[in-house]
Amino acid sequence: MGTQQLNLNPTEQSASGSYRLQVCAVIDETADARSLVFDVPESLRERFRYKPGQFLSFRVPCAGKLLTRCYSMASSPVCDARPKVTIKRVDGGRVSNWMNQQVQVGDWLEVLPPAGHFHLDERQADNERPLVLFGGGSGITPVFSILKSSLQTSARPIKLIYANRDEASVIFRDELRQLAKANPERLEVVHILDSVQGFLTDAQVRQLVRGHSAGDYFICGPGPFMDTVESTLLALGEAAVRIHVERFVSPPDPDEVLAQEALARAAAADSACEALIVELDGQRHEIACRPGDTLLQSCKAAGLEVPFSCEEGFCGACMCTIQEGETQLARNDVLSAKELAEGWTLACQSRPTGARVRLKFPD
Repeated sequence: MGTQQLNLNPTEQSASGSYRLQVCAVIDETADARSLVFDVPESLRERFRYKPGQFLSFRVPCAGKLLTRCYSMASSPVCDARPKVTIKRVDGGRVSNWMNQQVQVGDWLEVLPPAGHFHLDERQADNERPLVLFGGGSGITPVFSILKSSLQTSARPIKLIYANRDEASVIFRDELRQLAKANPERLEVVHILDSVQGFLTDAQVRQLVRGHSAGDYFICGPGPFMDTVESTLLALGEAAVRIHVERFVSPPDPDEVLAQEALARAAAADSACEALIVELDGQRHEIACRPGDTLLQSCKAAGLEVPFSCEEGFCGACMCTIQEGETQLARNDVLSAKELAEGWTLACQSRPTGARVRLKFPD
C-alpha cells in the first residue's frame, strides 16, 4: 500500500468522484491515534465546506484495489482554518494502520467531499436546549467538532461524557482540559475509564444526564456503548428525533461491491419504470429510467445535479424520500429502521420496482 500519485490537477475530480488533497500537518494524538490536517485549495473551498460532525471519505489503493474508508473531522468549520480527520488504528485494519504508519506531510490523498447527517442543525444554533455529547474512544472525533462549534455559535450548556479504555487512550485530552477551563459556566467534561469504572452502564447514563432532560443528544463510539446510551435515553422518555447516533462500518472491497451490484441489477432488470419523477430544488423533472439502473444513475444520465458522494451506500449524501411507487434498496449502512419507515432511501442503491416512482431530494 502506498500514497497514490495521480496525474490530475488538484481541482479535477477523478473517475471515482474524489479530489486530491495534500496533507499539511500530522499530529500524533495517542500511541494508536493520529490526526491528518489537509490544505484545501481556494478553488475547492466551497466543495469541501462542511458541517460540524460530518466526515471525509478516502479512496486508498491497496493490493490492486481502491478501498474506501470514512473518518470524521475533529476540526470545526467555525474556528479551525483547515479540515482535520483523526484516525485510530484498528487491529488488522489495512487503511487505519497505513494512515497511522505511512502518511506524511506533503503526501496527496484521494478524498471525497464532506458527507454525513450526524451534525448540528445550524438553523437551531440559537436554541437553549442542553447539548449532551457521548463519545467512546475514537468516536470523540465528530463529537469534538460539534462541541467546539457550539461553544462558538451558541450559548447552550454542554456536557460531554467521554469513555475510554484508560487514561493513555484519551484523544484531545489537553484540548478538552483547556476548553473546560475557558468555559467553566457552559462546558462540563466527564471522563469514564474502563480501567477504573468499567464499561458504561444504563444506571450511569441515567445519573449522568440528570438535570439535562429535553436536550439534544449526539452519540458516537463502539456499538455496545451507543446502544446502551440510546436505549437508556429512550427509556427516560427523551424524544427520538433529538437523539443522534453515528454508526460507521467499513465498506466492502470493490470486488464484493461489484458482485452485489450485479445481483441487485439482475433482480431489478425485469422491472420497467415508465415514469421516474424527481423533485429537486423546488423543480419537478420526469426522466427516463433504464431497467436495472439505480435512481442515482438515472438522475445522472438525465443531467440532473443531485447530491451524491460515495455511490456505495455508506455516506448518506444521496438520501431522498420516495413519495410515490415502490423501490428496492440493495445496500444500506446508513438509514435507520425509523428512516426507512418514513420513506427515506439511498438513490445510489435504490432501483424502481414499479411503473411509476416519484422521489424527492431534501431542499
